[in-house]
Amino acid sequence: MRLCIRPFELPDAPAVLAAINAVCAERVYLLTDRYVPTPQWEAALHEVEAARHLLLVPVWDGHVIGWCRVFGGTFAKTWHVAEVGIGLLAPYRGQGIGTATMERAIAWARDRGFGKIAADTFASNARARALFRKTGFAETGVRRAQFRIEGQYVDQILVERPL
Repeated sequence: MRLCIRPFELPDAPAVLAAINAVCAERVYLLTDRYVPTPQWEAALHEVEAARHLLLVPVWDGHVIGWCRVFGGTFAKTWHVAEVGIGLLAPYRGQGIGTATMERAIAWARDRGFGKIAADTFASNARARALFRKTGFAETGVRRAQFRIEGQYVDQILVERPL
C-alpha cells in the first residue's frame, strides 16, 4: 500500500512544517496563517520519544502528507486530558487517511492512561466535524463568533471523547 502512518522522526520536521504551512495558507482550517512555535510543538519537533506527546505523520509514497499531534495536559489539573489536532494536504483528504490517523492517536492516548481526548474546530469546517463524529467525539460546547475568517464570524466547536 502507498500509505504509511508512523510516529514522527527528526528528519520529518521540514516536511511537517511545510504541510502545516500549506494548510495554514488555505486560511480556513487553522487558527494561524503559518506555523507558530509553541513549547509543545517545539518539544514534539525536537524530542521524538516523550510520554506526554505524540506526533504522527501520514506518509504517501515516501512523502509526508500531514500530521496528527496529541499533546498531554501540562498542568496537574489537566494531566488527564489529551488535546489532538490533525491536518492533511488537500489532495489526500476524503480518502480515510484522517480517520486512520485519528484512530491511531486515540489508541495512543488511551494506552497512555489519559481520561479523555479533546479538540476544537471551526464550525465552518464540516470535514473536521465529520471526522470527529466518525471517531467517537461528541460536540460539547460552542464559543459563538469566536473567530473572524474572511470577513465572517465563525463559531468554535469544542469536541471530546472519553477514553
